[in-house]
Amino acid sequence: METNRIRAARVDIPGLCQAFQREMTRGLEGRSSTLPMIPTFIETSRELPRGEKVIALDAGGTNLRVAVVSFDASGKPVIQDLARHRMPGVDEELGKEEFFRRMAGFVLPFAGRAERIGFCFSYAVEMMPDKDGKLLHFSKEIKAPEVTGQVIGANLRLALAQGGFRDPPRIVLLNDTVATLLTGRNALPGRRFDGFIGLVCGTGINAAYVESNANIRKIPGLDASGSQIINTESGSFGGTFGKVDDEYDSTTAVPGKYRHEKAISGAYLSALCLFTAQRAARAGCLSAEAEHELEKVSSLSGRELNDFLLYPDGDNPLGAVCGRVPAEDARALYRLCDALVERAAALVAMNLCALVLKTDRGRDPRYPICITADGTTFWQLRSFRMRVESYMRGFLAGKNERAWEITSVDDAPLLGAAIAALTN
Repeated sequence: METNRIRAARVDIPGLCQAFQREMTRGLEGRSSTLPMIPTFIETSRELPRGEKVIALDAGGTNLRVAVVSFDASGKPVIQDLARHRMPGVDEELGKEEFFRRMAGFVLPFAGRAERIGFCFSYAVEMMPDKDGKLLHFSKEIKAPEVTGQVIGANLRLALAQGGFRDPPRIVLLNDTVATLLTGRNALPGRRFDGFIGLVCGTGINAAYVESNANIRKIPGLDASGSQIINTESGSFGGTFGKVDDEYDSTTAVPGKYRHEKAISGAYLSALCLFTAQRAARAGCLSAEAEHELEKVSSLSGRELNDFLLYPDGDNPLGAVCGRVPAEDARALYRLCDALVERAAALVAMNLCALVLKTDRGRDPRYPICITADGTTFWQLRSFRMRVESYMRGFLAGKNERAWEITSVDDAPLLGAAIAALTN
């Protein structure tokens, strides 16, 4: 691992933090950057109204959820009549009109029950000042090519009107990372926070934070006294990586892109562990017997990696390998996978530290920055959250000392959609 420059100790958190912040500034100014720094036009200044209902939608994969959401006098969310549907375009290719007609069909049963609609739409979207968004492209098995380039909220409103929803309300569009940030505003009613950050660390990784409009120089005419949430698209950050990372990157569908994500997220980390183990065996770090057994493993999922770390003798691909090789090889294989997880945690910590320092918030220990995190890698991968927090505590001390707190919120995309609609 030292030879291939992939030890966690090689993660230069101070240096990478500075590089990340430089890329953030370049992205905000419209200069070439590995961080797109996408303005969302979603604001966080308005207080969350109590008792007002909103129709909330959550589409982020192959399923779509719809519900009526409100927040009671204590700030507790109330989710009513939650309905789950297959996302249009999953089972068959659809044209533009049929896609929006089917989506409208899921919303029409809620017509008249609320005067606002919030839509967590977690696909690649170019956001617009009216808080609607234009689809750049679909992913996650959605087959509806005619929808590319279309404005999502406006087309859904048109389909709702055609379906009998009289004067459908404006739709506020956002993605899951922005929604996660917004849920932090209401995660702990009665608490006062100095700032908010949203992190999604599951299949992919992304982070969002609140930025002053005065610093978003690539969009002229913004009210300099205001602020809005920025979607950093942090998975695309460049950074510096090791030899094995470079070799693995060349085997992926998009070589040279999303290098930060490929070292961290569930969609890549397990495959990277298997790739590295096989390379280590071929380099003679493991026995010929271990090399032979590892070559039989064609793939490793995020769940299987976590199973191995929790149950190294269990029913999982790497556990099976360890059961057929000398104990020395089994120990080395476990250490290698655990070390790559450790490095991933250090990189996530760096990502969050960069955002904490960029906000220049959390200087008063009474009022920390609320970091709301969502995603299976962060919360379920063995020891991951604790390692992230440990690295953060180490860096955010002394001259960098800031107060921060990590929390989670159930149903973050749905509740974030509701909060966005109620406050924007």
